[in-house]
Parts: sequence; C-alpha cells; structure tokens
Amino acid sequence: MVSPAAAAQVVGQLVAAIEAELDVLVDRIGERIREEIPDFRRLPADALANAIRGNVGRALSALRDLRPPTGQELERAAAIGRERAEQGLTVDAVLHAYRISIGAVWSRFGELARERGADVSSVLAFSETLWLWADAVMDVVASAHREVELELAREEQQRRDAFVLALLTGTIDAAELRRECATYGLDPECDYIAFRARAAASANGAGRSLPHRIALALAGDDGLVTALDHDLVGIAARPPVSMAGVVTGLGPRARLSDLPNAFALASRALQTALAFREEGTRSLADLSIRPAILADEALGDAFEARYLEPLSELGRLGAELETTLRAWFDEGMRVEDAARTLHVHPNTLRHRLRRFEEATGASLRRPTDLVELWWALERRRWRQTSASAAPGS
Repeated sequence: MVSPAAAAQVVGQLVAAIEAELDVLVDRIGERIREEIPDFRRLPADALANAIRGNVGRALSALRDLRPPTGQELERAAAIGRERAEQGLTVDAVLHAYRISIGAVWSRFGELARERGADVSSVLAFSETLWLWADAVMDVVASAHREVELELAREEQQRRDAFVLALLTGTIDAAELRRECATYGLDPECDYIAFRARAAASANGAGRSLPHRIALALAGDDGLVTALDHDLVGIAARPPVSMAGVVTGLGPRARLSDLPNAFALASRALQTALAFREEGTRSLADLSIRPAILADEALGDAFEARYLEPLSELGRLGAELETTLRAWFDEGMRVEDAARTLHVHPNTLRHRLRRFEEATGASLRRPTDLVELWWALERRRWRQTSASAAPGS
C-alpha cells in the first residue's frame, strides 16, 4: 500500500498517458457506440467525436485530481442530456453511450496499469473516482433528458388537443386540415364519428373527469380525443362502445370538414341523455323526441297545461293518476304489466285511465294525444329530476 499522495501521482501519470492517445480512444469509442446504438448513427461522425472527446476529457480531468464532478461539469452534462432529448435520442441510448465511454477509459487505464506495474492503491483510487464521477454525471444527464422529454410530450399533447378542438369547432382552414391530417394519421377521404362523453353522475354538477383509459377506449386506435371542461370530446373511426357510468353523445358519420355540425349534434345528444338519466352511447335518433322536449319550452308548457294541470285540481287522486300514466307508458302501454308494477288489479288501472280521460278530455286511443301526454310527462320528470339534483335541494 502507498500513501494517498503517491497514489494520486501514479494516477496522474496514467491519466496523462491516456490523454496522449485520446484521438485513438475517441475513434474506438465512436465506432463501438455506432455499432451498438443505431440511434447514434443519425448524428454526424464529427459531432459524435467532438462529444465523446469532451465527455472523456472532463472525466480525465476529474481523475487527474481524484475529485468529484464540478458544478460546471454537471451543467455541461445537463446541457448534453437536453440536447440529446431534442435530437430524439432515448435516455437509454444516451446512458448506454456514456457507459461505453466510461468503460473504455477504465479498460485502457487497466491495460496501462498492468504494463507499468501500478500498485493496488492507485488502481482503487482511479476506479472509485471514475465510477463516482460517472454516476453523478449520468444522473444529471438522465434527469435533464427526462425533463425535456416531458416538456416535448406536453407540447405535442397541447398541439394535438388544439387540433382536435379546432377540428370539432370548425376553426381550422382547409390547408391546415390537410397538413395536420398527415401528422395525426387521419384520412380526409374517410368518415368519422364525433363524440362527447361525460361521467353519468355529472349531469347537474361540475362533474368529474373521466380517466385516461376511458378516453383511449372512446377514440380507439384510429381516433383522437381531448378534454373540454369535464367532458371528453373527439372523433372515432368506429362508434365508441357503451361503458357503465359513462354517457356518450354521438354525431352522424361525417367527413373531417363536416365534423363541426356532427359535433354539435353529439353535444346535443349528450345534453339530452344526461337530462333524462340515460347511460351508454346515444345519438339523437336513439333519444326519440326528448331533444325537442329540452329545446321547446313553450310547447312543453302548453302540453303540461293541457294534460297535467287538470290533474292537480284532483288532489291526491290527480297525483295517483299521474303515477299510473307514467307506469303505463314505461311498460309499453300494456295494462297487465303496468298493473303488476303498481301492485293493483288490471281493472283498477283501466278505471284510472278512464278517469284521466274524463278529467282532461284527452283520448288515449288518439295518437296525437298519446304523444303530447308522453311529452308532458317526460318534461315534468326531467324538471323534477333536475330540481332534486340542484345544489342545496
């Protein structure tokens, strides 16, 4: 064993010997990096050689003094990590290249140490300094690389989100649409389905955001999706599947240039499905005339006044008749089924239907009266449900 000062002197002499043949070492490292890491073949040979020379040179400088990396060396390592991320090189590829460089330095030092009969203390001092320096530098490189990766991913996601929203709202011009279609793998000659989805429990509140897996399932492999308020909006090549706890409004199939109109219909379908507490995927066609119930207040007021207000004058009997009518419609206007639901005899139910006709002058055999009565009942049910779900109710 020798003193630390003597070991440092031996290490310094061996480092000087490596520096004297640095060009050969750099060439050897560059060849191995290109052979083992295909990503680095995209870099110009002279640029890679300069980077290797800089990294090895800084390592040798630390080894000569048996010291850890300086702040300046760590800043340079961070800059390299950021640069490699911006060049599209993966963090694994970058760290692999560093290990090749450090391994080459260690291997050459071992050869020289054996040739010159270096003592164990000198070899241990060199080894400990080299790997501690390398670990510190590679930690900084990896951290800086990942920061840039995350930033690039956020920027890409923001661009994608902006494109999807512009596509659905019609704020993108034809030239940009053609250009972005190629970027995001869309076919301008194909039809797509616009959709808008929300958690079923969010009908009358601020709502909760749907998880990422739901977004992926809605859009499928060929679609795009983003968030709008607490909704998921986007396009899909195939109709999204129904999922428990999720309400999805669908628009008709449309070319990309016609998606704004289709998205407006999807939004209206979602609004209607939420209002009537329906789950799954719904287009306007699936919702019958319920979208009109929401939209036409004047007509709804008229139908309620025509068919339901006379029942309020009957007091408890009127409320019983309204409950009976709801059950009758819900059971497909089948008297026996509705009677079982209400736990009454079918003749009792028939009597109540006649009492309704007498109180209102309506005929349950006239199609127009049936449609208008159903409209009035559905509108009242929607308004009652909305009122019960409102904050503070």
